[in-house]
Order: sequence, then structure tokens, then C-alpha cells
Amino acid sequence: MNRFRSIDILRGICIFYMTFGHMVNWWISPTDFWLYELIWNYGAPIGGAGFLLVSGMSASLSYKRDWLKAKNSQEFTMNKARNTYMLRTLVILLISTLWNFIGTLFMDLPGVWLWFVIQTISISLFMAWIFLKTSRLFRIVICFVFWISNQFVLFWLTPYSNEQNMLGYIFYFLYNSPDQNVILAYFPYLLLGTVLGDLFFELGNIEDLEKKHMFIKNKVLKPSGIYGSLLISFGLLYRFPDFSNKTTFSSHMFIVGIQLILLAFLVYYKDFKESKLQIRFKFFEIFSFYSFTIFFSHHLLYFLFQPLFNIYEIWFVVIPILIIWTFLIRYVYKKWNKYASIKFLINKFTNFMVERIDSIKIWKYGKDSLL
Repeated sequence: MNRFRSIDILRGICIFYMTFGHMVNWWISPTDFWLYELIWNYGAPIGGAGFLLVSGMSASLSYKRDWLKAKNSQEFTMNKARNTYMLRTLVILLISTLWNFIGTLFMDLPGVWLWFVIQTISISLFMAWIFLKTSRLFRIVICFVFWISNQFVLFWLTPYSNEQNMLGYIFYFLYNSPDQNVILAYFPYLLLGTVLGDLFFELGNIEDLEKKHMFIKNKVLKPSGIYGSLLISFGLLYRFPDFSNKTTFSSHMFIVGIQLILLAFLVYYKDFKESKLQIRFKFFEIFSFYSFTIFFSHHLLYFLFQPLFNIYEIWFVVIPILIIWTFLIRYVYKKWNKYASIKFLINKFTNFMVERIDSIKIWKYGKDSLL
């Protein structure tokens, strides 16, 4: 099955935007910090929420490929696929926890347990496994259950946020910090991504070009356009202007609507028709290839400057560094290719460990049978 360039480009846009947003966050002066809040709140569809959506799509595609492989192979089983999935997710969780610890020491993060996007992805992947066998409609319903429940739980627990009791500890676990990618609000993005991933898997198994175009038009473009527009309208109109606050229900509806429209646009230009936009989007695919690597490594830029720049000066700092950063990533891509990808190294490590575990089990089973 060929890769979908629309998914790679969307992931690349997300990690590029996150890099840009963090630079503004780190270097903007306190008096002009509203600029970062504006960028981060309105850019959520291609920030952490977008990254979770794409992660869900990738998880679903990987699961479906493993299921197909297990169906056609006597050596590969879904138990092995599950072990690989869980071990990979555990490694991501350990890395994210270590990263939060480092950030707490050197970047003034509010504690090791912090819902940065990588930590949210790891916990969400654990939770998503049990839903991958369920119907798409059921998963969509669960998404809305989480989004709605989050509003009630946040409202209920907020008064206990600074108390040293059970409810205070629950608030800390679920909402440290509320402006980050908290699990109850952001797990649905990854789960929704698994629904979209199922559609892309079906699309990838259609060989006839005319049928493929019909599938894209009827299953991707039209639903994304219709439901995306409705969700954007709802997000804008329901308790206006709540859509600009990432912690509200209307904001999540607005974000999903934007994501569906953007994904439909990318599918149309990258997987539906030939376009000259291909060259312009190439560097986003490189950012996608190194998504985890860039997420961790770009935090080194935090130490370049103090938060001193006003809303005019910041652009003369961020834009040149983004350009230099992009060329550096391209150089790394040409020099080391996949061996500089944390995502690739995690996959290699988990596959190796699962193979070792399986070989030990086979050896023990053979030894016990001889006895």
C-alpha cells in the first residue's frame, strides 16, 4: 500500500506550526504574550490537536496492515502486532515522561506530569487499542462523549485545583495544565483519527482509478466538506466567542471542522488530482518524516533568547531561524535519512524487542516440551 501524501503533509504542517508557536511563546515579551495566545488558540487545528489526529490515522493504518498481514501469514499474529503496538507506546510514554522531567528542571514546566502532546499521544494510544476493533460510528460517538464529559468534569473539579485532597489530585492528573493537550479533551482527536485512518486504508486497497476517485469524492471530500462546515458554524455560533478558547466544547467543534476541511483540501490536491503544489509541499513531508525528532530537538532553541521581543521584533527573529532550521532539517535528511528519525529508531527497537521476546518464549516452550 502506497503512502498517502496528504497525511504526511498534514503531519508536517502540524510539527512546523508547533515549532513556530513555541518560538513565539519562548521569546515574546510578557507584555505582548497575547500574540502567542492568539496564535496558539486559533492554530489549534494544526497544533497539538492536528498532531493527535494524524497519530490516530497512522495507528489505524498500522493496525489494519497488521491485521491483513496476520490474515495472510502463519508466522505473524495479531498478538505480536498488539505486543509491538503496546511496547512502542510504552517507549513513547517513557520518553515523554523523561522529557517532562528535563523540562521541569530547565524550562520551568509545572511538574513532571504535564499534558504535552507526546505524553497525551502515548496515553491516547494505550486507550485507543480497545476501540480499534469497534465500528466507526461507535468511535465517533465516544469522541463526543469525551468532549462533552470534559466540560462537566473540568467545571466540577476546578474549585478543587489547589486543594490537597482526592479531588485536587484528580484535577492535577487530568488538567495539569488546563491549557495543554489534556487527555479528556484531546484523546477524541486521536480516536477520530482512527476513523479517518480506516477510510484511508479502504482507499489504499482500491486499485481501479475511477473507483478510487469515486471513493475519495463520496467518502472523503463530500462528508468532510459538509460536516466540516457544520462543525465550524456550530463552533462559531455556540456561546460565541468560546470557539477561541481551546478548553471549551465549541472550540473543539471548531477545531474538528477546520481539520476536516484542511484534510479534504490536501486529499483533493495530493491524492485526487495532479497538482503543481507538490513541489511547494515537499518540505512539509520532510518535517513529517522527522516529526518526533523535530519536536524534541527544536526545544534546544528555547535557550537562544530571553522573552524580550515585542510584536514587531519577534518576526525578525522567528522567521530567519525557521528558515535556517528548515535548511538544517533538509541537510540532516540528505546526510542521515531515516537514521536521524526517532520514530524509525523506536520502531526498530520495539520490533527487535518483540522478536527477542518471541524467540525466548519459543525456546522455553521447546525446552519444557522436551522435559
